[in-house]
Amino acid sequence: MQFKKFKLAGFLFSICALSSAQAMERFSPRECLEASFKTQLTQRGPLFGLLPHELIVNKNNCLINVKYRRYLPREWSIDICREPVHIKVSSATGVDVAKKIEGCIKPDKTRNNSDFCGQYFSLQDVMQDDGLIFAEGDRDSLSTPHGKIYCTYLLLDRYLGDGIVFSRYTDLPDIFKKQEKVNPAKNASSEAAPEVEAAPQL
Repeated sequence: MQFKKFKLAGFLFSICALSSAQAMERFSPRECLEASFKTQLTQRGPLFGLLPHELIVNKNNCLINVKYRRYLPREWSIDICREPVHIKVSSATGVDVAKKIEGCIKPDKTRNNSDFCGQYFSLQDVMQDDGLIFAEGDRDSLSTPHGKIYCTYLLLDRYLGDGIVFSRYTDLPDIFKKQEKVNPAKNASSEAAPEVEAAPQL
């Protein structure tokens, strides 16, 4: 009887250890791209919290929709598997489409003030300041709000920032590394780009 108890305890320990190892494994670029989820974050805003900040991220494979409300609602819709690299922006004034023509960081390291780059930087700031900083849970797990926001942030940064057009049917680049600047109209899946800068660790 005592032997059976030890055997059962050992079995349970093995299951726990295996589950723990799987939990510590970071999601892969493929898992991130093909994931579908919705996550919502709400933070206290000004006027004693009467104007909350609300961030809603809805992802369905290649389609990413980000809604943000601070004072007035804004919405970004991005298909990271579609050329040319572009972003759709919905606001109180209607829907605008901005297409990437050139890089958003100039050679002197200053920001490009084009319409596309302005929207990209605005979306990036929202994802960082109201998403990555406040989302709870393990950053490397797609089962947590933090992991979902992080996955979305990486994909958007590679598509909008680096000009990489993803595909569910070809090999994927390492989304955890910044890529060498590429032509926005060229699908980066045809040629691997060298690593130059790590993604932010928030």
